[in-house]
Amino acid sequence: MVDFLKIVRHKTLFSEVMYYVLNIGLAAAIFILSQTIQSPALAIAIVLLSKWRVLAVRPRYWWTNIQANTVDIIVGVSIVALMYLPQISLAAQVILALIYAIWLVIIKPLSKRWHMMVQAIFAIGLGVTALYSVSYEWPVFFVVLAMLVIGYSSARHFLYSYEEQQIVLLSAIWGLIFAEIGWLAQHWAFSYSLPGLSSLKIPQVTVIVLLLSFVSERVYRSWFENKRVVPADVTLPVVFSALLILVILLFFNSVTI
Repeated sequence: MVDFLKIVRHKTLFSEVMYYVLNIGLAAAIFILSQTIQSPALAIAIVLLSKWRVLAVRPRYWWTNIQANTVDIIVGVSIVALMYLPQISLAAQVILALIYAIWLVIIKPLSKRWHMMVQAIFAIGLGVTALYSVSYEWPVFFVVLAMLVIGYSSARHFLYSYEEQQIVLLSAIWGLIFAEIGWLAQHWAFSYSLPGLSSLKIPQVTVIVLLLSFVSERVYRSWFENKRVVPADVTLPVVFSALLILVILLFFNSVTI
């Protein structure tokens, strides 16, 4: 019996070590490819291939698995897109690789309610930033469609932790809101440089959708806990976010993407 427990413990330890090695190796591989190959196609392919288990089930489960893993795919593809920006610096690429490694090893495996909220925030922040960093010559339709996917997937990921009964409907509504904002942002594109990383810019629309997502999370949580929206729970977030968005739109529109 003792020998059996030792074997189980050994296998568990080995599995954990391999998990860390493979995931850190994936982040390292993406970074190395960004330094050696001009096209991001191979790096994106590797990110997608790393999700092979999504389809390693019966076909009737494919769509469910794809939806469950879309947030992870958005983060991975966004990291690749940002790493391959023409103006990106080596320091910014290193930071992006570290962020991806932290995502894979620490953030993605977590499953508590607030953890899934953080994961959705990562998908929104990185997804929208990458989209508006590369899509300046894209047809508006594809930008709107990408925003729809980001909004729907992040909302679904968040709502899944609450076991929401109307998860598809609410996620679709949030996706449509993202799509509408995406259409407006494509015609009103501004960005802000990060301190010490001028080669990596944060689009204005990223800040706006994150603030709106913050407000919606407060509203939904108040409704979930009280079966109604309690004004005391949402007034401060709404006022803060509205004022910040107003200030951004009125006074910080001097830097274009």
